Amino acid sequence: MNGTFNGLPLEQITAIRTTTEASGFRRNTFRVLGRQPKLEQILQLGVPALLILSNQKIEGKVVQYRADVHVGYEITIESRG
Repeated sequence: MNGTFNGLPLEQITAIRTTTEASGFRRNTFRVLGRQPKLEQILQLGVPALLILSNQKIEGKVVQYRADVHVGYEITIESRG
């Protein structure tokens, strides 16, 4: 699916997973396939995050990300339940 992350248009967003912690925080983890140089420039821990998809909007802060040159990115946004 396509969407935007902090205003950056992204294609090939997959594997959106939501977990709720006992503390009341909600974590949304998603993958972006392929190499995205512009995404690399804006990814920072603790910064505000807004992921807009066709069917939902996820807002919070970036608490984790992982990049793999061959596979793409896995990004986790945390928000208060």
